[in-house]
Amino acid sequence: MNHFYVSNLRNQVRKNATPNVAIFIDYDNIYHGLRDFGENVADGNSDLINLLWNIYPRDTVRTIKAYADFEQLKVDLRKLHTKRVQIKQVYGNGLGEHHRKNASDIELSIDAIESVYKEEIDTYVFVTADSDMIPIMSRMIFKGKKVHLYYIGTNTSQYQDITSYAHLHADLIDIFEIKGQNEIEYWIDKSIKYIQDWYTEPKNKSKLLGGKWLNDGLQNTYFISRNLSSSIIEKLERDLTIKKITERSAEGYVIAADEANIRSRFRTPVGSAR
Repeated sequence: MNHFYVSNLRNQVRKNATPNVAIFIDYDNIYHGLRDFGENVADGNSDLINLLWNIYPRDTVRTIKAYADFEQLKVDLRKLHTKRVQIKQVYGNGLGEHHRKNASDIELSIDAIESVYKEEIDTYVFVTADSDMIPIMSRMIFKGKKVHLYYIGTNTSQYQDITSYAHLHADLIDIFEIKGQNEIEYWIDKSIKYIQDWYTEPKNKSKLLGGKWLNDGLQNTYFISRNLSSSIIEKLERDLTIKKITERSAEGYVIAADEANIRSRFRTPVGSAR
């Protein structure tokens, strides 16, 4: 994390402090957006909630709400609750990542508008990677509210500058010092090592690493998105670094240079002392 950057943000916020702050997080959007970089929004270097509490004084935050189809996310809800986050479950279509659709942004916008009339909020903090949030941000400025924005720059629209609708804005990519992790090349050596390590496991001695196992394994091990893991596998296969082989009706990927060694496992008779 860029602590100097965070310190500057904290100083700006406290220099122009307002007594009533409301934070609205398009959690679904940010969760999947950061997975394209292998970053976990709920843990470690990229813990979003810890970041926000580091910037905004606790005695000024009146509400902090996170919107997502949490049944589809690998998130510890109890941990979010202990950090004073109000969970807003928004059911989606059940599809993963870039094919998902839910009404998180709509629910968020409705709650934000309602709070204008129900609560005395001076500053609205929006955390999103979606330029669909521009209308609600624009409306808040029209209402005379201060608007702060935390976003993922690579995911916002190239046609609309979402930052022009905020008094203060910061790119999470810069805050979390994420560099090149959405590039396939960054993950090549890690993926090769994953495959090699998989074949060294005794339990996998007479198995082949199938495509789904490989894809799921890369996602779970490095917390990357399915889209990114699929692209990595495609590149490894295209570059002939890995290849798909078949043995005993099983099909799976092996490192091309290790093919002979892997195939030899299936040639050794069961129970052989050699």
